[in-house]
Amino acid sequence: MGRFFNLENPIWRFIGNLADFFLLSVCWYLCCIPVVTAGCGTTALYYVTMKMAANKEGYTFRSFLTSFKTNFRPAALIWLLFLGAAFVLYADFSWCLNRGTLFARSMFITFTAIALLYFLCLRLIFPLIARCENTVKALLKMCFVMSIRSFLPVLSTLMVTCGLFSFGIFVFWPLLLIAPGLGAYINSFIFNRVLEKYGLGLLD
Repeated sequence: MGRFFNLENPIWRFIGNLADFFLLSVCWYLCCIPVVTAGCGTTALYYVTMKMAANKEGYTFRSFLTSFKTNFRPAALIWLLFLGAAFVLYADFSWCLNRGTLFARSMFITFTAIALLYFLCLRLIFPLIARCENTVKALLKMCFVMSIRSFLPVLSTLMVTCGLFSFGIFVFWPLLLIAPGLGAYINSFIFNRVLEKYGLGLLD
């Protein structure tokens, strides 16, 4: 019986992790409401979950808030740049779909490849900001190169995120209460390995 109430018991650790995932998910959802702070919230989310994945977690909410404040400027600026790029891609795809020419069809394939690279960079940039202090220009260059060199690992994180949210939306809606935190935690194991290849250790 005493072993059951031990806080190191796997059951209690699992319950504790669920509570952390819920708290992180709520914080992330709140950051996404203003839209412009979604990038800052995602950076803070990965700052916490990458520490959790490396067994170096501290106070969840305090760590989230600290990262949100520290990385606000680069994360917000980069997020706005990605939003602008998304509108450009949307316009490009709309043009291709409204034209029936051979050139439009060939450009559709080109834009699809660009869109895939866009989403891969979007997946990696915020964990990178959480792990690396650098200029916006340098972060974007690093993200572009890493996304290509680590194509499959980064792609797998995109599939994990899409899978969790799709399951929550279409099958079991309560999963959405922890999906951002749980997804980021699962992906953090992958991102930690990718970033460690480039000598990017966890920030204090």
